[in-house]
Amino acid sequence: MFGLVLGLLVAAGPWQIYPLPFRLTTGEGARKHLPATMPGGIAVFDYDQDGLLDLFFPNGAALPAGRKTSARESNRLLRNLGNMRFEDRTVLSGLEGAGYDFAALAADYDQDGWTDLLVCGLREVRLYRNLGNGRFQDVTASSGIQNQGRWCIGGAWFDYDRDGDADLFLVNYVRWDPSTEPQCKVDGVPDFCHPRYYAPEPNALFRNDGGGRFTDVSQPSGLAKYRGKGMAAVAADFDQDGYSDLFVTNDRVLNFLFRNLGEGRFEERALELGVAAPPSGNPPSSMGVDAQDFDNDGKVDLLYTALRDETFPLSRNRGADFEDAGLKTKLDLLTRSMAGWGVAFADLDNDGWKDIAVARSDVLSAKGARARSAREPLSWFRNRDGQQFVMGDAIPLAPDMYRGLVAADFDNDGCLDLVVTALESQASVIRHRCQGNWLMVDIRQPGAIVKVGSQRRSVSTSVGYASSCACPLHFGLGAAQTVDVEIQVPGSEPKRFRGVPANQVLRWSP
Repeated sequence: MFGLVLGLLVAAGPWQIYPLPFRLTTGEGARKHLPATMPGGIAVFDYDQDGLLDLFFPNGAALPAGRKTSARESNRLLRNLGNMRFEDRTVLSGLEGAGYDFAALAADYDQDGWTDLLVCGLREVRLYRNLGNGRFQDVTASSGIQNQGRWCIGGAWFDYDRDGDADLFLVNYVRWDPSTEPQCKVDGVPDFCHPRYYAPEPNALFRNDGGGRFTDVSQPSGLAKYRGKGMAAVAADFDQDGYSDLFVTNDRVLNFLFRNLGEGRFEERALELGVAAPPSGNPPSSMGVDAQDFDNDGKVDLLYTALRDETFPLSRNRGADFEDAGLKTKLDLLTRSMAGWGVAFADLDNDGWKDIAVARSDVLSAKGARARSAREPLSWFRNRDGQQFVMGDAIPLAPDMYRGLVAADFDNDGCLDLVVTALESQASVIRHRCQGNWLMVDIRQPGAIVKVGSQRRSVSTSVGYASSCACPLHFGLGAAQTVDVEIQVPGSEPKRFRGVPANQVLRWSP
């Protein structure tokens, strides 16, 4: 890897495209092994504490071996140099990786002030400790984190036991064995198989014991008995009892909502709460997920992507349960013809209402019988006062096989930008120019709740598909010059700040 820095490619309206020195490898060949359609995660975090958000991309490898054999298959760490310039620091950091990797989960698990990284792979996971000198150390063996050879496709750092440190939840997809994998065809041409041909797997939960050690508590927590075909997870306190719960999207089987009962145990409540499937009762191809309060009523809502004719289901949290909000907000009508992966609630126009950004494409091969329709454009949907969504202006990137998407402010101008990946394509940062005032709150405590005016955001680094953002929380303020702020850390009394000036980063430490 070289220190390649790329600049502006194209600009249109408020969007400017900056290609990055990373190309996502899939390992797709004539034999359509399922992992080849699944990579593309992103981690956004300030690994060197210079005030600029950096990028990490997990990468694929040749299949069926699933082992990296060349530099082009390396994972990639890009340091933000400012002004939308990024430099490859992979070799210096020690983050090249060895296997076929999908997801990256960023968090400061050891509370030393430096953001660390968990990388999810086809047969293993790797925990990298940030040493604070530009290098990362693989501490997997000493950490006690062992995923038993399962295919990890995502997860979440969150504080399930409210002891102040980050515990780890891993999302496992299906049991994949290339020696027994069926050969499938679509319209008579080889293509990726439907998930029905693969057995489900349990997810995993690891308690952070401090001192860099973790204990597998999947069994005593009650999570291990549930087998799904997990695609993504998000942690949030959905029932407002002070404990972080988990929502897991499953591919063509019912989703999970694990309610945290306290005392280290969870119960699965998705069906009773109305989020196991859409109102039709037919489990969709649930993909990426995000959980935030889109209508500013103080409760955490749910959104996940799916494939064509399934819509992108949106569920409004009513407190005791959830109601489908896709039809009333018109999101169902906007998304029925779309297929999506990465997704994020993000106030792109700084008006105080969280919009939706989506990385789109089909799950089928771009080289298969339906190649013409497999590639799709990026989309965003503007939130109109929490009542309905409308299509945002076009983002000037050609249709592609998009997978990961994260919204973050890479140039510190108060406007959220986007970073996206696409299969066998170059990753890009999409710089966004916007109007309106803003406030960012830099808080690292998992499960903390930040209220800015009528808005609320939960602190969780997991977002969308296979991605994470250890970033300051962003709030658009519209024309407001000042705003009241409340910060609630689990187990502590809320802290309130009156008349906080707009257009700044409020840094919080306990």
